[in-house]
Amino acid sequence: MVTTPDLLQIQEQVAEVRVARKSFINDLMHEYAISCDIRDREGIPALGFCGHGRAGKDLASAWLSANYNLRYSGSISKIIAPLVAYSTNRTVDEAFTDRHNDRMYWFEYCNELRRQDPTFLVKLTLGLNDMVAGIRGDIELEACRAEGVIDCAIWVENDRVPIDPTLEYGADDCDIVIRNCGPKLAYFRRLRSLAGMLDLPVRETVRDCEDFAYGKTSE
Repeated sequence: MVTTPDLLQIQEQVAEVRVARKSFINDLMHEYAISCDIRDREGIPALGFCGHGRAGKDLASAWLSANYNLRYSGSISKIIAPLVAYSTNRTVDEAFTDRHNDRMYWFEYCNELRRQDPTFLVKLTLGLNDMVAGIRGDIELEACRAEGVIDCAIWVENDRVPIDPTLEYGADDCDIVIRNCGPKLAYFRRLRSLAGMLDLPVRETVRDCEDFAYGKTSE
């Protein structure tokens, strides 16, 4: 676990990691440019799932990816975990697994990463994905919407999880609110309705809601 974040140290760490992992960052930004062209050509929207920690943002993205032609391989946290790992001298798995315990460090680290460009982290994530989960800053969300980095911001409402102190906006700042306050199957059915409303392209082979909920498939 990282202790209380030292902002000056974080500034130094981010400056160093931008140089040390420059090729990693550049590769993701190159993938983002390619992904934008593909989404424009195929009419695929870039979706942003928003909400408090563990509200169901990753689950929504994973379920939609399994049933519709949208890519999702992980949240913002997963994408930048290699950068945090470098700065904290840990493995990527260690840094990612401990992220909730290091919540404030990650918050300040991400703030510094996107200080010059509020859309930076979302663009990195959308280089490998068509959906992004984990937008924290209000300026970050507004910049992504204003610049067309994301086409729709979806708030996941879940009254079973605690308020996230690193989240700077709420449901009213998003375009759509979807509830995840009960069984997974009910959540998946709401996601299917959302997909219909957004006219998302359906995969040729889709997963049944119950199979996805209880892990009955090998995918």
